[in-house]
Amino acid sequence: MIRVKIRRDGAELIRSIEVTGHAEFAEPGLDLVCAGTSSVIFGAYNAIESLLGQVLLLEMAEQQEGGYFYVEPYTDLAPDVSERTQLLLEAMLVQLGTIAESYGEFIQLEQI
Repeated sequence: MIRVKIRRDGAELIRSIEVTGHAEFAEPGLDLVCAGTSSVIFGAYNAIESLLGQVLLLEMAEQQEGGYFYVEPYTDLAPDVSERTQLLLEAMLVQLGTIAESYGEFIQLEQI
């Protein structure tokens, strides 16, 4: 199962997003849930980097028990850049939520 952990601060701003595991919906190379999740998270990260010129703290790894993706916006961003970064991260969560609505037994979102 893919697990997405979203950490927010007191103002409800996204402080980090951690994605772990594999969906195991289908065999590797044919797994629509893994492919969709990967497309969403990398697309959002690339959009932040390309459109805003903003590099976020990023960690990625392929682990035996599944993939790992961690992203964290820096807290010292200019207010307008922070707002646009948050918007793109929220859009990513909407897209992941849409995947979870259809494939909830393979992907789980948790806000902590």
